[in-house]
Amino acid sequence: MTVIWRPHEGKQTFALRQRVFELLYGGARGGGKTEAGLVWLLIDINNPNYHGLVIRKNSNDLGDWIERSRRMYIPLGARFAGNPVEITFRSGAIIRTGHLKDENAYEKYQGHEYCRMLIEELTQIPTELDYLKLISSCRSKYPELKPRVFATTNPGGRGHAWVKKRFVDIGAPMKVYKDELTGRGRIYIPATVDDNPALKTTDPGYIAFLAGLPDKNLRDAWRYGRWDVFTGQFFGEWKDNIHVIPPFEIPPNWMRYISIDYGFAKPSAIYWHAIDPLSGKVYTYREIYVTEHTGEMLAKAVYAANNHEQIEWLIADNNIANVGKESGKSVLGQMKDVFEEKKWNIAIRLATKGPHSRVNGWNLFKGYIKSQKDERGYNKTRWQVFNVCPELIRTMPLQMYDETHVEDLDTDLEDHSQDSIRYFFTALNEIFEKKPPEPKPVIPKRPMNAEELLLKAQAEWGDINYINSNQ
Repeated sequence: MTVIWRPHEGKQTFALRQRVFELLYGGARGGGKTEAGLVWLLIDINNPNYHGLVIRKNSNDLGDWIERSRRMYIPLGARFAGNPVEITFRSGAIIRTGHLKDENAYEKYQGHEYCRMLIEELTQIPTELDYLKLISSCRSKYPELKPRVFATTNPGGRGHAWVKKRFVDIGAPMKVYKDELTGRGRIYIPATVDDNPALKTTDPGYIAFLAGLPDKNLRDAWRYGRWDVFTGQFFGEWKDNIHVIPPFEIPPNWMRYISIDYGFAKPSAIYWHAIDPLSGKVYTYREIYVTEHTGEMLAKAVYAANNHEQIEWLIADNNIANVGKESGKSVLGQMKDVFEEKKWNIAIRLATKGPHSRVNGWNLFKGYIKSQKDERGYNKTRWQVFNVCPELIRTMPLQMYDETHVEDLDTDLEDHSQDSIRYFFTALNEIFEKKPPEPKPVIPKRPMNAEELLLKAQAEWGDINYINSNQ
């Protein structure tokens, strides 16, 4: 018998022996991911009821995979035909191919049935929901053909955060995790170029290339498969242990603002911000994150949450002046009606709109996030978030650069909280012309106790007490 391929001992062999529903193989570059996936698809290929699906990000990547599959599958009697390509084996087994650049790419396979699904570069799928839609087609009515998903990827990409959470953070690598809801198993098998002796022999310069990458985050991700770095992250300055703090009582003479990014089917993101008049430092201290709220419903929720605090400005997405008109009044009009009814005389400012407003706003945003150590070694930043704002904290590390507009954020991601904060920083810059606001008259109050003094110190210095650290 002619042997056309043999797996490397170690990670590659281990991966091909697994029989769990979901398997993620890879991490670093050069770990032999693609060839492992090609061979994995051949398991049970002699069964005439076998139907497999291969998914790549775009047609160019898919074309590269097809060329590699030809070299392995044609000697086995496979036939390639069609566009997208369909691979048919002598047994009658079929492997179909597709990519994710089509409109409704994640839904178009629903209703299909594939007992095996190979997904290359998993982190290119932006959300876990998109992934779940895709693998909903991985099922089988034949007991001998258990449904299974084999995914490969490197750290980084639009889906880095959810892939890390679903596969890497659930437990020890190389150990099967059983999902509590579905009862199905999944496993992460990390591999680096050190697990691919063939590449080390045929192209030793590739290891030197990976080790010599000038960007440390990229080097750690590509050479060593580290998931705690995030290549392509838009807010690389963000660190939970610096920017997230416990709540403290905000002094009554600090000026306060509300910002809103409105959505109906998508979330509305509303935040409260307070400014320390001495340092100009901003604290975001309250959050509302809801869907399917009309302007009236949202205004009532904001009024109730505000609890009679004095707000200088409510800063909102300028689209609220237009959306909702089909119901008789725009979202802005509905909100004004509620505020008038409640006798809340609040000033509303619509965010600046223009070709450069987004990029300028992001630059302001990043300026507030940036931290540096002071003479005592403490990390100081101009913006911190109370830990009672979970959606803002969750989505900050998810944001990625837009592939075509490199100065902008990828708007296909869940960026509602970030847009809301951007509106605020932009308006703040315009209102005060880069000057901190004057403090209001101080209202006498009781002296702070020891616990309150500690919370104030944590707010000022940022990293006295670590929470949710993801350095």
